[in-house]
Formats: sequence, structure tokens, C-alpha cells
Amino acid sequence: MNEQATASDSPFIQGRNARLYGKGIEACPYPEGSQDRAAWIQAYEEAAADDPAE
Repeated sequence: MNEQATASDSPFIQGRNARLYGKGIEACPYPEGSQDRAAWIQAYEEAAADDPAE
């Protein structure tokens, strides 16, 4: 089986989507101190800045 990652698999996209779908920052599945968590949190926070409703 040929498994390939897609853009939606990236922590950055997951963090952005979490914010856009109303999930809390505590929904981040990555461990403290990991690069994946840093990317997820960054995207989550940037999505808030891009949201005109807030």
C-alpha cells in the first residue's frame, strides 16, 4: 500500500482547521515542546487573527 501524506495531514493545517471549526486550543494532539505542536498552535493563533468575526 502506498501511503502518502496530504496537506491536510500537516499540523499547521490541522491547527487552522481546529480554530475554524470552533475547537479549543486544548484540542491540540501533539506533545508539549514538539515542533508539530508549535506549528499547530501557530496556525491556530493565526486563524484567529484572520477571523473577522472575532
